[in-house]
Amino acid sequence: MPRKKTKKQQIIQAAIEVFGKKNFREAGISEIARLAGVADGTIYEYFKSKQHLFFSIPLERTKVFCQQLNRHLEDSKDTPDKIRRLIWYYLYFFKINPDYARSLMLEMRVNKDFAKSRSSKSFSPFMKALIEILEQGQKEGGVRRDLPARLLRQVLLGSLEYVVTRWLLKGEKYDLLRDYEEMSEAILGGIGDHAGGRVPGQEDLPR
Repeated sequence: MPRKKTKKQQIIQAAIEVFGKKNFREAGISEIARLAGVADGTIYEYFKSKQHLFFSIPLERTKVFCQQLNRHLEDSKDTPDKIRRLIWYYLYFFKINPDYARSLMLEMRVNKDFAKSRSSKSFSPFMKALIEILEQGQKEGGVRRDLPARLLRQVLLGSLEYVVTRWLLKGEKYDLLRDYEEMSEAILGGIGDHAGGRVPGQEDLPR
C-alpha cells in the first residue's frame, strides 16, 4: 500500500506543477497552496519564501532520480552499456516529468542564486556517480583515457541538457527518446576509447 504523502511532499508536488506550467515570476503561493490542499500560511511553515520553495524542488526530485537510476544500472554488462542506460534513463525521466524539466532547465540552471543555494548541491551524488562510472570505464578500457573524467562528464551532461532544453523550447512536440540510439552512439563515439587511450604529452601541444 503506497505511503500517504506528507504535507511537505504535497506542497512540493503542487509547486512542480504550478512553476512548470507558468514560471517563477507568474506562479503564486496561493495557487500552489490551493493545489496542495493547504492554507497559504502552511507553506511558510516549511519554506521561508517562494524562492526557497522553488529551489527546494530539486532536493526531492534528485533523490527519486538517483534511486531509480541506480536500479536501472544494476545489471549493466560494462561501462558503455551503463552509459547507454544512463542516457536512456536521463531522457526518459525528463520526458515523464516535463513540469520539473521546464523549471530546472529553463529557469534554475541559469539562475545565479540557485547556483549558490544548498539545492544546487543536491546534484552532487549524481555528479560523483558519473565520475565513478567514467573512471571505471577508463580503467576497463571502454572510455578514453587521454582526457580527464570531469571533462568527459561535461561532454556527456552538456549533450543531454541541450537535447532536453531544445525539446522544451520546441514545445515538447516530439518524443524526447526518438533519437536515443543515435545520440548514444554519438556520445560514445566521442568519449569511447577508440585510440588506446594514449595520454598526450608536451610533444602533442600545438606550436
